[in-house]
Amino acid sequence: MTKYEMIANDLADRINNNEFKDTLKIPTEDQLVNEYKVSKNTIRSAIKILVKSGLIYPVQGSGMFVRDTRKYNTVFLSGTRGITKDHPGQKITNKCLLLEIVNADDNLAQIMQCEVGTPIYYIERLRIVDDIPYAVEYTYYNKNIIPYLNKEIVEASIYGFIKNDLNISFGFADKYISARKLTDKESELLELEKGDPTIIIEDNVYLSNGSLFNSSQIVYNYKLAHFFMTAE
Repeated sequence: MTKYEMIANDLADRINNNEFKDTLKIPTEDQLVNEYKVSKNTIRSAIKILVKSGLIYPVQGSGMFVRDTRKYNTVFLSGTRGITKDHPGQKITNKCLLLEIVNADDNLAQIMQCEVGTPIYYIERLRIVDDIPYAVEYTYYNKNIIPYLNKEIVEASIYGFIKNDLNISFGFADKYISARKLTDKESELLELEKGDPTIIIEDNVYLSNGSLFNSSQIVYNYKLAHFFMTAE
């Protein structure tokens, strides 16, 4: 994880913890430079992340202010924050349902934009928020890029492991949103009725060099999931 990403994450946590609730204004650029002991360019890069995430907005001549219109406990569609960051202060549990290595066939090679025979991690897990089943996740990771995953990592934070332990920075992501009915297995896992509706978000996540390393489909509990994005 880069320094500016770490600063952006820290400031996001401070915002979500209501540190700036009295003024709804974050410290000035110079104050942040002194506080974090980094360059102005690093602070500016961190600020761009927070603006894009819909957490703050600029007022010319006055500084950066915290947005107070965002609903909490929502899935942020314009980034790859992850469920933990989207639900600050809540208990997040991940239950690994399946973890295996498969060799990409023609279909999977097309999905993962890799050569046939490439080793791919395939993971199924149940995401639980405050002890309530929240989403079922089906995900692939290119093992040539993400060389090691195990059940402990899967039940903690995969993205945290990739960013903090492997020092891999994400470049960009494509998101596709669709709807269908739950399968019988998904209904049971999410404790919903058979045939209930669901929203599905497919994430294709790339490195900065354009290499796809992760493709996921997340099936949400329609009673709990809410979605958010910023627009100009």
